[in-house]
Amino acid sequence: MTWRILIANLTLAGHTGTEVVTRDLALGLAARGHEVTVFVRAIGPLATELTEAGIAVVRRLDEIAAPDIVHGHHYQETIDALRHFPVARGVFVCHDRTAPHSIPPRFDRIRRYVAVDLNCLERLRDDWDVPAVQTRVVLNAVDMARFSARPPLPAAPTRALVYSHYASPATHVDVVRDACTRLNIPVDVIGSEAGTAVIAPDTRLGEYDLVFGKARCALEAVAVGAAVVLCDAGGLGPMVTLAALPGLRAWNLGSRLLRDGLEAEAVVRRIRQYDPVDAAAASRAVRAEASLVAAIDQYETIYAEVMAETTESAPAGTELQTLIAPLLQRVGALEAELAAYRRPDRMLALSDADVSGLRVSLVSAPSAMSPGGSAFVRVRLENGARDQTLGTWPPFPLNWGYRWRAADEAEFAAPEDLRTPIRRSIPPGEIGDCAVKIVAPRAPGHYVLRITLVQEGLRWLDDTATPVLIDVPVSVS
Repeated sequence: MTWRILIANLTLAGHTGTEVVTRDLALGLAARGHEVTVFVRAIGPLATELTEAGIAVVRRLDEIAAPDIVHGHHYQETIDALRHFPVARGVFVCHDRTAPHSIPPRFDRIRRYVAVDLNCLERLRDDWDVPAVQTRVVLNAVDMARFSARPPLPAAPTRALVYSHYASPATHVDVVRDACTRLNIPVDVIGSEAGTAVIAPDTRLGEYDLVFGKARCALEAVAVGAAVVLCDAGGLGPMVTLAALPGLRAWNLGSRLLRDGLEAEAVVRRIRQYDPVDAAAASRAVRAEASLVAAIDQYETIYAEVMAETTESAPAGTELQTLIAPLLQRVGALEAELAAYRRPDRMLALSDADVSGLRVSLVSAPSAMSPGGSAFVRVRLENGARDQTLGTWPPFPLNWGYRWRAADEAEFAAPEDLRTPIRRSIPPGEIGDCAVKIVAPRAPGHYVLRITLVQEGLRWLDDTATPVLIDVPVSVS
């Protein structure tokens, strides 16, 4: 049985997780004879790839014929498609636990809600009360035709990769580099934040023996045959092993598994668990169980269930769903905030006595920058507060901030909006190193850069009785 399937996704302008999933799913379904169309708000290289393969990518729903099934990945696009095609039946796939655009729409013609892991299943059932009978789990998959298996790993890792769109010196790259340097392993980075994103990572992953990543990035690396350590800006997880793989994959090798702090010594311990034989076995298991072919089999089963069910006319007022989308956006943001408040860590308001115990010193900074260019200033923070651990947590998160002033002026300009979080907590009496991201003024000249801390919702710590700051001369030309 084949159907006309419309995949509704927010965008195909980049190379994020749902964009890659949309491309792979569309190509896989079309190869099985289904008539596939993709509806998005913005297009880019992945959209071009689909159109060249004969799959229509549209930004207007009135350009296409009515589908049998709307396969939705994001709230608004799914609702728009179902309202435009009043006979189509819906399948909604939740790819993210907290993102507002991944809120599951409660719509009468959405007959199945699919979670890509147990984390998203919790969102469907616990956060939004989707009936269990309507939920399914289809774990994330990899197109094994793209990500081919690499040759056997060497006895010891010779090259490592940090594979993440969030990777930068301000997140976890420096910690991984430090750990790998101790073991004489060179490290590369692939990711948009680092400015090294690639359109076809499948052509690069086979070059690396050891990969640091999470979620889809980690799954792709395991499929290729690398030894993988779960690691990202949010923390450090375990080495992926054959024994642990089923449990790790159930949580999408994702953020819920990053339970340890980002410390170089802990990363070294993970690297010492490198086992080429076990990594090869884990790769074979992923290639057998996490293939795109297997995922499409599951989706076809779900489509058949949906098409076999009888439907009733939409109740009056269903179209009001779209009118409450802004409210749901805010609810999604509140979900993320609530999850943060449930953490055991708390960043309370720092007293003047606490602030007087903080010491910040410069490790390194650029002496010259190009107009509008970005860079990182490395600083060291000593926590002399009596009993307050420093970190970027609610209710009053502590971030790094900065200001600029022209060298010949007395006053600093308004603070910049860019913030750098304190990624690793700094307990009382301890010292932490941080990389603060800055962006230079657009007008050439001689400037003074001020690096300081800001406690969100309260105050900037360069404006206290005992200011916490570093002033650095920078030439912009």
